[in-house]
Amino acid sequence: MEYLHGGDIYRNQAEYDFSANINPFGMPLASIQAAHEGVVLAGRYPDYSCQSLREAIGQYHGVDKSYIFCGNGVAELIFTLCYSLEPKRAFSVAPTFQEYERAVNAAGGVMEYHYLSKDNEFDLQQDFVTELFDKVGDLDMVFLCNPNNPTGRIIKKDMLLKILETCQDRDVYLCVDESFLPFLEDEENYSMVDYVGSYDRLIVLRSFTKIYGMPGLRLGYVLTSDKALLKTMGEKCQPWSVSTVAQMAGVAALKDEAFLEKTRQLIVGEREYIKAELMPLIAHKYFESYGNYMLFKGDVDLKERLLQEGVLIRDCSNFLGLKEGYYRIAVRSTSENKELVRRVTKWQG
Repeated sequence: MEYLHGGDIYRNQAEYDFSANINPFGMPLASIQAAHEGVVLAGRYPDYSCQSLREAIGQYHGVDKSYIFCGNGVAELIFTLCYSLEPKRAFSVAPTFQEYERAVNAAGGVMEYHYLSKDNEFDLQQDFVTELFDKVGDLDMVFLCNPNNPTGRIIKKDMLLKILETCQDRDVYLCVDESFLPFLEDEENYSMVDYVGSYDRLIVLRSFTKIYGMPGLRLGYVLTSDKALLKTMGEKCQPWSVSTVAQMAGVAALKDEAFLEKTRQLIVGEREYIKAELMPLIAHKYFESYGNYMLFKGDVDLKERLLQEGVLIRDCSNFLGLKEGYYRIAVRSTSENKELVRRVTKWQG
């Protein structure tokens, strides 16, 4: 299998990994402690229905726990969704997260794309809505990532609601991936979670991986009021896909509101630092981001040169709609970001 993502430290020896857009604080302490407790309990099967975790998620979002399906990370959930819905034609934007297309293809379908323009900062424009109106009668699913990965651009709620109404009217599923939304201080202004109960063709994806810094545990969830879909997903996925360790870590994470606030404050400040101190050194052009990462265009050999300095960044040339010279860099801790600037300054000097 070709690996299409960041974080491949196993084949790229680096002291600093800026390729994976994970919370620089790592896991909340309460989650680490809960995970340790989970290891002690690993001698028995995990709860296949993730009851305690779904209750915690439901309370966190203020939604019925029956709307929630947990999985072994958002990537697994995307595949389970596609195996359950078997979309023949799906629609998304480019560039965006590649696993949407891989999952659609694996389920026997074809993904079509609306190409975003760098001249518009890769923002979703009205022309996407217009194209969707033309295509929607022949579509089964629409995938959108908000904020988008790798561009970091946000889709405003009024546009998402237009898209949702269009999909609902034509019996098309709209899947909104909000994996990076918790990094925003005003995420409630953009989230579609509150609409799940009113639109049964809305699917919202959420991840513990990014915001709670636990990619190695693999944990995510789906929110939808389509009970038939949730039942089919339960039939299509393997049993016990979410470990006891992950379930317990997730419950603990949702209780730590101070961790979220601390994370958001760090990301806002450090993103500005990277923009001011690093981008003038390595970027021909950078794109304003709402996420914990930044997309920019630089020299085509930049990844290899930085790897020689012990730094791994994400080469984005394998994203549809991008080409050689596009990179994504994660917003890391203050000390890591300063060290990166120091190494680049020394290297350029």
